[in-house]
Amino acid sequence: MIIQGTYTSEVLQSKRPFVAVLPEKPDDDTKTIFLLHGVGTDYTEWLINVPLEQWAKDNNIAFMCPNGGNTFYTDHANNENYGAAIGDEFYHVMARTFPFNMQYANTSIAGFSMGGYGAIRLGLKYQHYSNIGGFSPAFVFYKRHRNDPLFKEVFYKGLEGSDNDCVKLYQDRLQSGAAMPEITLFCGNEDPLDKYTQEFYHNITAIKQHHLIAYHQQAGFHSFDLWLPALKEFIKNKIVGQKTDTGDVWQTLTN
Repeated sequence: MIIQGTYTSEVLQSKRPFVAVLPEKPDDDTKTIFLLHGVGTDYTEWLINVPLEQWAKDNNIAFMCPNGGNTFYTDHANNENYGAAIGDEFYHVMARTFPFNMQYANTSIAGFSMGGYGAIRLGLKYQHYSNIGGFSPAFVFYKRHRNDPLFKEVFYKGLEGSDNDCVKLYQDRLQSGAAMPEITLFCGNEDPLDKYTQEFYHNITAIKQHHLIAYHQQAGFHSFDLWLPALKEFIKNKIVGQKTDTGDVWQTLTN
């Protein structure tokens, strides 16, 4: 079942579109995955490129796809708090709207590129998501030297050591004593972002009390040729708990 709708965001003071893809008969065992899109795309991108409706039916999963624009899912100047609007407010709106259990253990967040970064950032900042999937996550702090106007806007609140630094958010979450989500990273070996994905992985595994995190290197660049199988693998291993034989597709990096 595919539902395209809008809701009123009090955080952003505007109407916001979304897509929800539901199993035929949602119940208390239904799992929910919030899916975030990348730069230059919108909330329909996952639905266009991945058979979400069939996967929802086969796995008793609900997919929630908000519209993130080109915001990097961060909080901007002038109270344009896109991170809070999508990571927290949208979660609560969906939990009120749909009649199944979105408790912590049942709920995950994942995304590709900008949405991969957003999923990690929001999954660590807000205590709604027990699993995080980062597919070719756009850790793009290295682009600061370009003086790009969008970069300056979306990272208005800072870079390393700020609320936009996923390593800091991980450390803050550990120190708070809150339940820690499991993180699964995927990235193509031809993608420049792979270097920064591995760097994030190693920074987390260097933390003495770090929780479960895995990195999978894929053969390829930066497209749904990678993200579709990445989401499928994420669902099989983290959501429904069915291990898959991935053959030579994945190269797992160990600490």
